[in-house]
Amino acid sequence: MHGPTRAQVRAVFEVMRILREDDRSRGLHPAAQVHCTTCNRDRPAAGAIRYDGSLLCNGCATDYELLRIARLTPPR
Repeated sequence: MHGPTRAQVRAVFEVMRILREDDRSRGLHPAAQVHCTTCNRDRPAAGAIRYDGSLLCNGCATDYELLRIARLTPPR
């Protein structure tokens, strides 16, 4: 089994960057925070994503998506 391609990895990072920028452009305050279910820390709200009731910061959501495309975690 092969992992994700470089293009797939770049695409995940690009989408996650766009999500952060979209939140900011919609007026999300730069200091807004969320409590990430995965890393259990208060993190910037910009780019955070809810998966089946769990709120993931942008970094953990990025990791999740990379693992998902590598088929190392079940899809949510």
